[in-house]
Amino acid sequence: MNETRQDLPVRPAGGEIKEFMILTVLTVGLFLSGLFAFLTPAPAAFAIARRGAGRGWVVPAGAALLGSLIFYPLGPFELGIYLLLIAMGVLIGRGFLQMWPAPKTVGISTLLALGGAASFVFAAYLMTKGQIVPLFEHYLRGQIGQAVKLLGAAGSARTEEIKKGLLEMVPQVVGMLPGIFISSTLMVSWANLLLCRRYCRGVAPDDDRQERLCLWKSPEHLVWVAIAAGLMFLVPSRAVNLLGSNVMLVIGTVYFFQGLAVVAFYFEKWRAPIFVKGFICAVLLLEGTSRIAVAAMGLFDVWFDFRKRDKQA
Repeated sequence: MNETRQDLPVRPAGGEIKEFMILTVLTVGLFLSGLFAFLTPAPAAFAIARRGAGRGWVVPAGAALLGSLIFYPLGPFELGIYLLLIAMGVLIGRGFLQMWPAPKTVGISTLLALGGAASFVFAAYLMTKGQIVPLFEHYLRGQIGQAVKLLGAAGSARTEEIKKGLLEMVPQVVGMLPGIFISSTLMVSWANLLLCRRYCRGVAPDDDRQERLCLWKSPEHLVWVAIAAGLMFLVPSRAVNLLGSNVMLVIGTVYFFQGLAVVAFYFEKWRAPIFVKGFICAVLLLEGTSRIAVAAMGLFDVWFDFRKRDKQA
């Protein structure tokens, strides 16, 4: 469905410039915050969704210009990530405006980020004459050493043991960077889309055309990809094991989204208070075991369809 939304709220024209300035500065501020940098796409998405693809471009264009002046001295890596996040915000806002299905919006914005990252890695590969992986491993080892020094506990037997273990994990972590990047990008795109849907709804938020994400399910054939990834761990090859780890990480993220949809469905069904939703969601997002449990719920939903009886009712 690619028709433009007609139910967006009408806002006074006089406050448009102020809104654009606030969203532009907010984009830079979110990226600089570190903790909330994953929300950097949100202001651009809000501008496109609220003001349309015409005037809304002022925010991402202004944020890109302002951010380039600030982040260029820091190096191409930081600037590249910043610009990619803004571009993701533009696509998320455009997807909301055109009423794209959520998987399409998340998928396209993630593919954009992957394309940008692949271009950066290829350029780095050429600049380092094919030595990008050893150089990055050396960089990570240096960061681990610096972290130990900052903790002020260098020299103790326990600390040295932990440091040794972390150093031994460096090749494994570097090998899983593709899966980590794709998984993180999916999470960023999904989170910003949810914010856009929450704060850019029209005057008719219960419009029948509005997709209900609490009913979303991943394609059923995706489970075979998860099974194949699991079987890769049985192959006595480090390269195959790494491939399986990367695939499993990405598939696990998709099933985590499906598990969250199941949780949101019962939040809606039971009309849970906002503070209960906030507390439970915080636990599910921040606690590692809970995230695994939610992903497992999403996987088993393929067979048990936890929402089937309630949807029919």
